[in-house]
Amino acid sequence: MKDLTNKVDLQSYTLKAVMGVVPLVENHLSELLALSTYLGDKEKFDQAWQKTLFCRECILRHAQGEIFGYGLECIRGSCTPLESWKQLAALGSEIYDYFEPLREKEHYTREVFDKAQEFLTKLRSVRKELTRDDGIRNGHIED
Repeated sequence: MKDLTNKVDLQSYTLKAVMGVVPLVENHLSELLALSTYLGDKEKFDQAWQKTLFCRECILRHAQGEIFGYGLECIRGSCTPLESWKQLAALGSEIYDYFEPLREKEHYTREVFDKAQEFLTKLRSVRKELTRDDGIRNGHIED
């Protein structure tokens, strides 16, 4: 059993958990971004929207629950690199706040797609920083 009061165990456990969730959010954002090619054609956009694997509720749950929550735990536990954990927690909160009011397909405009691309880029950057020296590569624990 892990002793999560131990900083090393907390960081290892939290990093492993986050690296399982962040790629899921990245995939949902990528699914959303794939729809942007149909923005000029309402009929094709509607058809693609019906077929997409984009899940707003999944993004909300992962952003607020795991990304923000685990980030906050590592901030409290002074995990390293601390600045990256702070960025991750802030990003989870920002993603949640941005997507929470976007309930209808009609809300998804060019600005939303641009913001989704920005979030995707930031998530990838923070993930890279968090896994730089921690034995986790591409979302998998290396022994």
